Amino acid sequence: METLILITTVYFFIFSLRYLVLSFSGFGLISLLPSQRKIQEDRQVTREQKIRELKHSLIASIPSSVIISFVVYMGYLGLNKVYFDISQYGVLWFFGQILFLMLLTDIWFYFVHRAMHSKKLFRHTHKLHHLSTDPTPFATNSVHALEAVMDIGFIVIASFFIPLHPIALFVALSIAFIWSTIGHLGYEILPKNLYFIGKYLNLPTYHNHHHKTFKYNFGYYTTILDRCFGTLHPDSDKTLKEKSSYQIL
Repeated sequence: METLILITTVYFFIFSLRYLVLSFSGFGLISLLPSQRKIQEDRQVTREQKIRELKHSLIASIPSSVIISFVVYMGYLGLNKVYFDISQYGVLWFFGQILFLMLLTDIWFYFVHRAMHSKKLFRHTHKLHHLSTDPTPFATNSVHALEAVMDIGFIVIASFFIPLHPIALFVALSIAFIWSTIGHLGYEILPKNLYFIGKYLNLPTYHNHHHKTFKYNFGYYTTILDRCFGTLHPDSDKTLKEKSSYQIL
């Protein structure tokens, strides 16, 4: 038990620090972008909103830390497939599991996200995240505790079926966190003339339209499942093309 508490404490510190670094970096990034790249140009973010997002994001780091720590601790006890020696499965699988977890994240999040928009789940969980109609980088992890558990629940399941190394798991989660921070910037960052690729990625325009309407764009890394299941916002592609047409600098 002492080992689990220690692991959880370390993870919570690292997760919180990562959130703060990425969030403030996000604000630094958007300060360099032209105002025309702001997706909801008619809205102004308030100080109260930023404080609320910051508070709830740090709170949500607690259940996330507990879940990941529990997965690693079960590996320490030999109860799942978490392993600690990279050579056991080789370098190829070390990087392969990161890509696999990214794929799982995109699929899992789409369906869980849609489920959280059902009336009962939304009212009790996801509504907290949607208090930010025009989100900021601080909103990256501003979710209900139950939603934080649901978002990474697939990792618990996956740990019983595929070998996972704690470092690879941390890298995959960090990539997910970086991507989520980008999605909540409120400004489009796609370089000019890359629309043909960008429209398949869940860039700030797509996720911002989700916050604005609540009914579209449920994907995580990509818009592929939204396109397949007809949940893509009808104006997102056009807005992405428009916003990305402005020079970044």
